Amino acid sequence: MRKSLVATTLLLLCLVLLAGCAMGRKQWPEATRSQDRFTLKLIDGERVDRCLLLRVAVSGSVDRLWRASVLFEAVGDGEDQGCVGCPFVPREAQHFTRGQDGFDLEGNVLRLNICGLEPGVEYRFRVSGKSEIPTMAVQYTDVYMSEP
Repeated sequence: MRKSLVATTLLLLCLVLLAGCAMGRKQWPEATRSQDRFTLKLIDGERVDRCLLLRVAVSGSVDRLWRASVLFEAVGDGEDQGCVGCPFVPREAQHFTRGQDGFDLEGNVLRLNICGLEPGVEYRFRVSGKSEIPTMAVQYTDVYMSEP
């Protein structure tokens, strides 16, 4: 009787210890330190013919910026165009990855150029930035309007 009580007690203790290992909060690791984050802010933008030339300030961890995208939509009465008072729904995007042509980062200023815009058409746009750390959230600028 005594042996079975000790064996049962040891078995229950082992089960409790093993069950404790399986409990707890589980989630993907996320970068939370300030040195891993960056923010984007539009310095200025200029429309030249069919191109939009942008300068974006990158603050924080500039070296973590891996991809920048210009998300844009034409504004007007056309079928594939947004309206001025409507929510911003980008219909097109151009992506620029670090090390490729068009990704021009000097210090903390990122220069991006998109071309092929329709002359005489207004566009709404915003710039997004993706970190080289996959779990980091995408950063966005505000939405801006580009006049023809």
